[in-house]
Amino acid sequence: MGTRFDYFSKRSWPDDPEQPVEARANRLLLASLMKLHGFQPYPYEWWHFTLQNEPYPDTYFDFPIR
Repeated sequence: MGTRFDYFSKRSWPDDPEQPVEARANRLLLASLMKLHGFQPYPYEWWHFTLQNEPYPDTYFDFPIR
């Protein structure tokens, strides 16, 4: 992951060169698969993706999940 929690520094960027080779490879794999399935990556957080063709772009869902 690069850090022990969701740390918002350059260490969370997908292409941070200071991360170990394995972490960078895993980040690239995740991004490749997410893009393949219609998600757009956020350039400053390796874990953050947005569905490109969101079916309900103007709907706010607020309900409990069980």
